[in-house]
Amino acid sequence: MLMTMICIVSCSASAQTPVSGSTAKELEEAESKMFVGILHHNADYFKDYVASDYITINADGIMADKEQTYADSSRFKILNDFSWKLSDKKIRAYGDVGIITGRARIYMKDDFAAEFLYTAIFVKDHQKWMFTGWQGTMSKDSPKPPSIPSK
Repeated sequence: MLMTMICIVSCSASAQTPVSGSTAKELEEAESKMFVGILHHNADYFKDYVASDYITINADGIMADKEQTYADSSRFKILNDFSWKLSDKKIRAYGDVGIITGRARIYMKDDFAAEFLYTAIFVKDHQKWMFTGWQGTMSKDSPKPPSIPSK
């Protein structure tokens, strides 16, 4: 389903209209909730706001679905220690599909640890923005992040 949505979005790019202020605000709120819910391994967030067909592709070469992502507890133990600052965000909406691209600077305590370029995909389902896809790529200027142990 995710691939179908991406194809639809790509094929209809010329039909994009400017994102309304209310839609942009809803998507920014969904993104903020996503960063907190994912990075803090919040079970309720995964249950209520992560789509069943969720897929993530991470800068460390890991691809996982919703179940695999939630089950990777060793990754969450490390991620919980990080904070982040977002910049260069671009918000686009194509009907009930929202795409946010930007930069995420990751910090461990006050130390700069890494910078990722990211794409977060949301789909509006029953008046709620569901997190359905993530892709993160290490920025060319980023220091090499600490390795995350596998399960």
